[in-house]
Amino acid sequence: MTIFTTAIRLAGQFCAVPIRVSVLTAALLCTTGIANLQQASAQTEVQARKNFTIAAQPLADAITAFGMQANIQISVSPSLVEGAQTEGVNGTMSIEEGLTALLSGTDFVWRSDENGIAIVQNLATGPLILSPLTIQGEKFNRSYLDTTTSVGVATADDIDKYKLDELSDIFNTMANVRHFPSSQGNKGMQIRGVSADGVSEPENSAPTISVIIDGVAQSSEALRRGSRGTWDMEQVEVLRGPQSTVHGPNAMAGAIVMESSDPTYDWEAAAKGVYGTNERRDGALMVNAPLVEDQLAIRLAAESRSQFKDIEPANEDDRVLNDDDYRSLRGKVLIEPRRLDGLSVTLMANDVYDKPSSSTVNGSDLFERKYDSGASGFSTAETREMNANNYSAEMVYDFDNSLSLTSVTTFHDAALSINTAPGNTAYVRSDTRDDENITQDLRLTLDGANALTGTVGMYLARQDKESISSIFVGLGAGLGVTVDVKSEARNTIDTRAIYSDLRYDLGSGFSLLGGGRIQQDTVANFIDRDVTSLAANTAGQDITFAKDMDAERTDVAILPKLGVTYDVTNSQVAGLTVSRGYRQGFSQVADETNSTIREVEPEYVWTTELSWRDESAKSLSWGANLFYNSYENQQVTISNNNVLSSFNAKGSYSYGAEIEGRATVWDGFSAFGALGLLKTQLGEMNASSCASNSCEGNDFPEAPAVTASLGGAWESKSGLFAAADVNYAGEYYSNSALTNNDTQRLNDFFLTNVRAGYQFEGVRLIAYVDNLFDKEYLTSSTNNRTQATIGDGRTVGLQLNAKF
Repeated sequence: MTIFTTAIRLAGQFCAVPIRVSVLTAALLCTTGIANLQQASAQTEVQARKNFTIAAQPLADAITAFGMQANIQISVSPSLVEGAQTEGVNGTMSIEEGLTALLSGTDFVWRSDENGIAIVQNLATGPLILSPLTIQGEKFNRSYLDTTTSVGVATADDIDKYKLDELSDIFNTMANVRHFPSSQGNKGMQIRGVSADGVSEPENSAPTISVIIDGVAQSSEALRRGSRGTWDMEQVEVLRGPQSTVHGPNAMAGAIVMESSDPTYDWEAAAKGVYGTNERRDGALMVNAPLVEDQLAIRLAAESRSQFKDIEPANEDDRVLNDDDYRSLRGKVLIEPRRLDGLSVTLMANDVYDKPSSSTVNGSDLFERKYDSGASGFSTAETREMNANNYSAEMVYDFDNSLSLTSVTTFHDAALSINTAPGNTAYVRSDTRDDENITQDLRLTLDGANALTGTVGMYLARQDKESISSIFVGLGAGLGVTVDVKSEARNTIDTRAIYSDLRYDLGSGFSLLGGGRIQQDTVANFIDRDVTSLAANTAGQDITFAKDMDAERTDVAILPKLGVTYDVTNSQVAGLTVSRGYRQGFSQVADETNSTIREVEPEYVWTTELSWRDESAKSLSWGANLFYNSYENQQVTISNNNVLSSFNAKGSYSYGAEIEGRATVWDGFSAFGALGLLKTQLGEMNASSCASNSCEGNDFPEAPAVTASLGGAWESKSGLFAAADVNYAGEYYSNSALTNNDTQRLNDFFLTNVRAGYQFEGVRLIAYVDNLFDKEYLTSSTNNRTQATIGDGRTVGLQLNAKF
């Protein structure tokens, strides 16, 4: 068997072996004592940390590239790996971790002995080595072991294995992350008990969670609708806790980073089809084409999904509320010109249409799954249709193995249409909302074997929001009153920031974490709301509804981040971090006035966090985080007589823990688990709806004390496979239920999902059942429990996946 080497040298203290000299020859050239020194050197080398950028490609070529980037020798038989492919490896990690990732999903493993490192056929039985995770969401590629941030991860393999078709499916597999739809057709998300809207629905305030798709931060409307598809996603990361230092605006509670698959230099294609109950119909397609060898490639991905919820309306016109439609078209171009070595350019364009169902029910028995838009005077059930576009240009230039410059330019626009149920004539609403965001991020990244690693950057952004609203309220013939409200609003936010997120290796296992952000936000708020009333436009109605404001304010925030980590062993790391999160202040019209301006102060949170990462068992990777959040001027929005007003609460806090892990139990069987624990408490606020401190000490809305999930997947060499997962959410109060009214306390629930099927020659046929036990549960409720949002019942279907 011919053996060839792919690296530059074979390390040895007293003799060097040239390239393409066989391991056998090398052994004859060196004495046994020298070989022992080589073995020790090899063991040390595989623990050294390197930066790898290897795309999906033939395994033989990838091994060559890996050896050169790691500066080590790897021995392998060409015939052994002929025809084998690898998904590649990216990020900073040890050579041991990198080799494991490179060989993940293949029939090969690596070994290290006195002759160096070799690739061999995997003949092992029992537990396998778990493929390491690379965390990309903090703008610096790190292994999971070296990441102190509490992060939940879903890889492309997880999405495929557990049929995680929507972003909400991914949330439900994680600790202290959930998705609770509301009656307004909104798709909410919560991290550590804080909704993307904050602890209550917003007026002019910014979101607290940033959703970032291929570098493009989504607007406040698009993060609810337009970001749910997971087709051709490479990885989804949910970073819990303040991410303001790195991601800046709208990241006080966390960040959700979605990275779709990049183009590769190989021909690829994939397709998916779904046929299920509730008229579920899905279709998806992906094509990847190399246009110029190793210089230009393109990837196109399209997805369409529709279903019709099983809620029976009293008025046939209201069936439109049951429609659930989603479409996405994405294109990416990779440019790596040979004449500009070190330059990589990725261009992305994405068009999305999203119309989620409202899943609204009312009546004496909510679980009858019926809806009557005229049953209670007027209903607030609405349809919301979103069209969103995302564009990004990422340019990376590697100066050498340790320094790179990255520029990310993005543009996002979204158009939302809101309409009430067609059968509702007592309450008629018609809104349009238009968002435009443009951002520029420029950063230097220090990597490689340097003691100092991390990123330093500058950030510019402008967010524009415009809305036009028309609301008609008919309070009934008995009262003889109607109110017609017309309003126009504009919000503009200009952001400038500089930031850093650095790590310094102090030696002896200790590393110092340090960074921060200085950010300036200029916020302009304009509103013009007119009221026409059949009851002579009474003063009370003027004060309640009519508003007139044109105001601007500027905030400067200093957001430090400090921490320390200690490598207890090579595979166990403990950490302590302290960071500050922030969302900007804004202006609003004061209660019971038409034009008096009242300022809402910026909201801050100090988060102290302990972290533990453990990969001491090669087939198990797990981590735990303990956290405490102390809020300053927490922004809380309260509805009083159907008018929203925001206040600053004093002394709110939360604390809790997350434990998450994944394992390869034995050959062909893998598993994951997550447990989240949470305690939240509202502080004191001066609001009429919370008179006599009736809100102080209450739980945050949508903040279950316990969340958990458990799943497992099995694949046999015969082609049979199966997977199942269970997720749990403890009881919680509905959205905006600051008073913790018992009628808005929602029961806990378990959901069980199963899949099974057969795969052959790139084709997978899957039968699935979601909500196996047909659990009945609510995700939101009004304060008198006459109207609610209901969860989906049992659904079944077939799915066909194919790769070419």
